[in-house]
Amino acid sequence: MMRKSTVVLGLLGSLLALDSMAQKAIKKPAPAKSQVEAGNPYVFTYGNDTVYKAEFLRQLNKNRKETGLPSEKELTDYLNLYINFKLKVKEAVKMQLDTNPAFKSELAGYRKQLAAPYMTDKKVTEGLMTEAYERMKTEVNASHILINLSQNASPEDTLAAWNRIIDLRKRALKGESFDSLALKHSEDPSAKKNFGKLGWFTVFQMVYPFENVAYRLNKGDISQPFRTQFGYHIMVLNDKRAARGEVKVQHIMIRTNYGAEVESLKDARLQIDSIYQRLQKGESFEELAEKYSQDEGSRGNKGNMSWMASLSGYPDKFKDICFGLKPGETAQPFQTDFGWHIVRYVDKRPLGEYKDVQDIIKNKVTRDSRSEGSKAAVIARVKKEERFKVNELALNAFLSKLDSNFVKGNWKYDSSKVVDQTLFTIGTRKHGAREFASYLELNQKGTGKGNPQVLGRAQFNDWASEKCLAYEESVLEKKYEEFRNVMTEYHDGILLFDLTDRMVWGKALTDTAGLEEYHRTHRGNYMWKERLLYRIYTCMDAKTKQAAVKLFNAGKNENEVFAKLNKKVTGAISGRIVRAEQNDPTAGKLWSNKGVVDIKSEDGSHKFYVVEGVIPAEPKELKEAKGMVTSDYQEYLMDLWVKELRAKYVVNINQAELSKMHQ
Repeated sequence: MMRKSTVVLGLLGSLLALDSMAQKAIKKPAPAKSQVEAGNPYVFTYGNDTVYKAEFLRQLNKNRKETGLPSEKELTDYLNLYINFKLKVKEAVKMQLDTNPAFKSELAGYRKQLAAPYMTDKKVTEGLMTEAYERMKTEVNASHILINLSQNASPEDTLAAWNRIIDLRKRALKGESFDSLALKHSEDPSAKKNFGKLGWFTVFQMVYPFENVAYRLNKGDISQPFRTQFGYHIMVLNDKRAARGEVKVQHIMIRTNYGAEVESLKDARLQIDSIYQRLQKGESFEELAEKYSQDEGSRGNKGNMSWMASLSGYPDKFKDICFGLKPGETAQPFQTDFGWHIVRYVDKRPLGEYKDVQDIIKNKVTRDSRSEGSKAAVIARVKKEERFKVNELALNAFLSKLDSNFVKGNWKYDSSKVVDQTLFTIGTRKHGAREFASYLELNQKGTGKGNPQVLGRAQFNDWASEKCLAYEESVLEKKYEEFRNVMTEYHDGILLFDLTDRMVWGKALTDTAGLEEYHRTHRGNYMWKERLLYRIYTCMDAKTKQAAVKLFNAGKNENEVFAKLNKKVTGAISGRIVRAEQNDPTAGKLWSNKGVVDIKSEDGSHKFYVVEGVIPAEPKELKEAKGMVTSDYQEYLMDLWVKELRAKYVVNINQAELSKMHQ
């Protein structure tokens, strides 16, 4: 049986490229057209339903590779397929398969995926992707100082944090050691160990606001204070370098455990030096790695490591030496915290071209906080298109009733005290105070500090934005013809799969009696050609084989031969019967023979054959042809089902219009 996803996606041919389609539609909405407009006559009716020219040609052309008008045969063939398709979907709807919870859930899942391109701004997203790629060309090294501040901090706390970070920046500019300031004052816990040093990083490795500052600084510059979700920062850019791409090396390691004794360290050094000297004399790196290396990850692969990214988790010294190698070069032994190493250059590859990595970048952009910019652009567009309007009077009245409990996260929504006034409208929808109150009760931050009205308005803005996006997603079928068409295809495809599985595929697999009857009445369709009947015998050694051949040539049967030769050693000889057509390689060699045949075995085993003769052509048993019989039975059931549907729903074809569509 076919996979469901394959059927759903392939029923009417490949689907449209949704990203491109969505953005084109967003630029210029395509309203739904009346089916009775001039220029869109009907092609066929089935029961009380009608398929019009625009729909029919859209589906026909999507499934054609050629340009120009189709031939009459091509058009007629596709028409019959499309009629059958529509009849099956109509039957599925009549059986109310579209009301099943499983169907609704599956279609909703597809809809969410299909809607995604419409919920981002293409121009903004492409700009973020280009920016990310340009940044990928450079790696930066920075240090920072953090003063913690929650996102919903009170104005008083915000001012206090700002004053502290400003003071630290002034001190750094006057010449105080940035490292010392970070150690003493930074509230990033790691600063106690790393003095605020973050090491080398690139795009997507830090939160977006932090990344922005890092890539805009010049070497040695100290940034202005800036804010992220963690609080206020200042940053100094220690260095910049071109991205190093990836390197592939061969590796030999002699491990030294942390805290190893001096003698152990000395032995490791002597061992790595000895290996290096043997390499210098021309011994095989691969053989020495397999024999001596204690790097479990590469030893079994002749010392070959996987591709190593510039910013991977290996020690900096290890990476620097690997990336510094030239083609054919082997580094002298060097030490890291893990032990002593020898590495040899294998290959390097730079950052790929934009076209090669753009899908990876896009996936990261959409998952990263920077995607909020694209979402914000969509929200702004939707608000403008759908006449978003806030009832400020009602909103202020609502917010005035929020008290300290809301700040603490203990606020309870009392429906009797909330007048359900409209707070804002978007398109045809109104959202009121009671709906917002329920949202707040579930989503209150509970920071313990801040102005309840300020916090409440911030959450109103978040809530209203969510509702704007939800509204846009809910009306995609009305606004964009392309989206409506694709959703119809998914709707019909899922229904068709479910009903076809019930009427054809599943039935063919479970209807044992029907399958057996179909095989019985069509046995002549599943025939063996002439086959050779022979036995193949395998012996444990040449002596046993010689004895067996002699016994068979003397007229002994299989039981007698087995009894004699397996008496001393169980399994000294074994055999099996084979029936094979002449196109079988072994049967082809034996076809004209009779009796014992000894063909030299290519694999060195001790085999010989006893040919009994040719079996005339005969029908295959069901178990021998079950795959083919099941497939044919499914086709039979499908044809039978289509005939029933054609009889159930009258089909009327507009032949006059159809004649205009072909060559």
